[in-house]
Amino acid sequence: MITFPIYLQRYFIKIICLHIDYCNDLMDVEVLNDGSYEVYRENEYKIKELMLTIALVSKEWFKTLSNNLKIGVDFNYKEKGEDQFSIIKMENIETLKVHYNHQNNQFYKIFDFIPIIIPIETVNEQIMKLSTMEGTNFKYLKIKNLNHTDDITGIIDRIYQLKQTNNYSVVLWKLLLDEDVKLEQINKLKKKVWKIIALQIREPSSFEIILETFKQWSNNLDDLDVLFSRKPLSIINEISSYNSNDDYDDDSDYDSDYDDDDDGKGNIGTKINHLSNIKHCDLPPISITELYTLIKSAPKLKYLSFVFCLNSLLIHLKNEAYRIQQKQQFYIPYEGCRCIGFSNEEILRLNRYSRSKSINFTNYLSNIIEYLNENENTINHLRIYIYCASRSSSSIGKEIYETSTFLIEKLVSLISSFKNLKIFEPHFFNKQLFNQLAIKNPNITHYRIKTPSEKLISKKDLSIFVNNILKRNPHIVQFTLIEK
Repeated sequence: MITFPIYLQRYFIKIICLHIDYCNDLMDVEVLNDGSYEVYRENEYKIKELMLTIALVSKEWFKTLSNNLKIGVDFNYKEKGEDQFSIIKMENIETLKVHYNHQNNQFYKIFDFIPIIIPIETVNEQIMKLSTMEGTNFKYLKIKNLNHTDDITGIIDRIYQLKQTNNYSVVLWKLLLDEDVKLEQINKLKKKVWKIIALQIREPSSFEIILETFKQWSNNLDDLDVLFSRKPLSIINEISSYNSNDDYDDDSDYDSDYDDDDDGKGNIGTKINHLSNIKHCDLPPISITELYTLIKSAPKLKYLSFVFCLNSLLIHLKNEAYRIQQKQQFYIPYEGCRCIGFSNEEILRLNRYSRSKSINFTNYLSNIIEYLNENENTINHLRIYIYCASRSSSSIGKEIYETSTFLIEKLVSLISSFKNLKIFEPHFFNKQLFNQLAIKNPNITHYRIKTPSEKLISKKDLSIFVNNILKRNPHIVQFTLIEK
């Protein structure tokens, strides 16, 4: 049996402590390399088991572990002078993470898979001790599941009543901006909340609320989730320093959409880029200009999910093909769809801005592909939904299953441009698309695909297709059909 020297044992345990602190510091599920999700509470339970296993090996291991853990969760530490068993020492705590229950309006902890209420008085007492004890290392209070501004301002006010010093910062897991949020509440939070990790946006009463939120917290914002709503919400171009918006002239149906100094690739504005730190982005139907802006403005982006309308994409691409074929500036009238789709106002203005709008769309699509091919990007997980406000999901599924090679080639060209893409998750099915992607972008190792209707393809034929694509492409690790 090989026994490592004590100094090496300590070194290894210190490395493990970094991993334990990292996991205890997490505020959400962890996305693994294969695209699966580590369930938040399961991860928490595994870390507790790991800590206990190491602590029980020997006194030396327990001491090293106890001296090097700096993240506390729901007051799971031992106070100075107390005899109760606890691996984590209060005096070593730099970050304290606590959990809040919206329904009961109470803090709580999990013990043996059972939620135990923590009174607000206990929360205040412990935070005051952490803040004021001699030689304190306490820096951050992280609150999970406190999302709504009314709850946030009320709870933080109650915590601050007994707080005697200002030597720690409040970190929130998520903030929801909806129609009930007022600018006054955001201004109040600015004084007390240092960091917000995730931002959800759902029909706020004004854009000023969104802008003020980004101005204050975008430096530390990891996750942006714009929730689907009845009102189209277009914010990407407004919160980026990169300006890909077009200036329209209502009296002109022929002038170029770009300024004299714009070649169709946009221009750099003087605004602050509030997207520079975003790693996870989930968006409702967006325009082609927004997609381009996002890709250029979010260099750290790893996960991207967006929605587009197949109708609006098809009409633009058909117009391009028709123009090339006929060699004239004439476009197919658009009918049958009122959704904002992949083209936003562009599709609604198609007949009024016939030449420029189509050129605009295809230029941006080409520029996205060109930018992705020429620049490093970190996106490794791409999810795409198909949506149309005027058509059923079954009719959309049928159309994309039977769609033209022309459209598929465009989609393949776009998707294969994501050079670091590992996980592709389309909520639609097309055999030609997947066969071509497997060849054009072998970096994609995990496919998660919405199971098509049996009216489109039988279970037997579907099984044969999956087996064949896996057989022909050994680099594909997973080709999963999801029932949704």
